[in-house]
Amino acid sequence: MGRKSYNEGDIFLIPMHDGRLAVCQVVSALRGRFKKAFSFGVMSIQHDETVSFEDREFLVYPYMKRKNSVVFTSPAHLKDGTWRIIGNIPLTPAKKELQVFQCAGHLYAGDEYIRNLSPTEYSQYITLGVAGFELVQNHLLEMK
Repeated sequence: MGRKSYNEGDIFLIPMHDGRLAVCQVVSALRGRFKKAFSFGVMSIQHDETVSFEDREFLVYPYMKRKNSVVFTSPAHLKDGTWRIIGNIPLTPAKKELQVFQCAGHLYAGDEYIRNLSPTEYSQYITLGVAGFELVQNHLLEMK
């Protein structure tokens, strides 16, 4: 299968190990220095493929003493079709704010570098930490 393109706002399905499906939305389709990663939020976890294309809040999961609503992982499964893209709805302003993250003490908005952070600011921002596919499955099981 050829390389699939994916974009912010794309809705895609992740088959879960327990047989359910996670309905997800691409938050940051990173192309520059972070092209080996992208971020997404989970809109719902369900037993069938009936998807409503209404915008909804992302589910949250606990990780490292924080509640998170965004997962960073490799786009490999989007590109090979394992995770099927089924549509697109524009990101809301609140979801666009989730494109701001810190990596190694630097602040980014998607691919765009913003500035250095002081160590006291680190915890104020989402951290780019790329989850392997098994960890993605674990996060999905913990979502509420």
